[in-house]
Amino acid sequence: MLKLYWNELKKMKRQKTVRIISLIGILLPAFCTVLCINSNYRFRNLVSMNVEFGSFLIAPFIFSVLLLTLFTLEEQNDTLKNILTIGISQHKLFLVKMVAALTFVVLFAVINTVYTMIGGIFLKNYTPDFLRVFGILLITMSASVAGTMPVVLVIALLRKKDLIAMIAVNCFVLVNFLFMWQISMLHCLNLHFPILIAYRITYPISILEYTENLQMGLNALYYPTGKGIFILAMTVIISIVLGIEICKRQEVSR
Repeated sequence: MLKLYWNELKKMKRQKTVRIISLIGILLPAFCTVLCINSNYRFRNLVSMNVEFGSFLIAPFIFSVLLLTLFTLEEQNDTLKNILTIGISQHKLFLVKMVAALTFVVLFAVINTVYTMIGGIFLKNYTPDFLRVFGILLITMSASVAGTMPVVLVIALLRKKDLIAMIAVNCFVLVNFLFMWQISMLHCLNLHFPILIAYRITYPISILEYTENLQMGLNALYYPTGKGIFILAMTVIISIVLGIEICKRQEVSR
């Protein structure tokens, strides 16, 4: 499994798509940092901005596009049959690809935290707590990726059609983000999409500095944490199981 994981990482290392995504992952937190410094925002505003754009837009984008890249590479090189003949099961291969894509999400969380801490030096109410900020970003990114997990079904269904799959995946992530943006403004509260649940249960965690103005948002966005975690966990499990089944059926039908 470990060797297979390293092979997947090596595949991504050679891809132009990965370099572009890595650049986006570096530039976005840098942009948010510069914007907050120029606008004389407080440190909590920078953390909040990185949560909304970094955790709920860029992190799912990184995960989805890299996962799609790994699947399309396999189709282009026609290597799946060779891998399966040496005793590696379809579900192991599927899970390894997901872990490889998630590795880059964790790296993005580290990069985002570093930029946030550097930018915070120039902002009001700076809290030099790397582990706390990293924890906020990692938890919100994890929840966001879990809420975006149905994209796995899109990837499994369209992996043989590179361009269509890429457009569909990007649209999926963007629509999810637009719904999240609406709920952050206290709209769409009656909707229970996984991505919205992910935002609502992590919103209290993402607040670095409590103010009375935030209480209305906390009350409106409240969602039972246990229920939210259960729904996200089921979303992940069902998406993965169905994704593996789709891949198996496609391979049998060849």
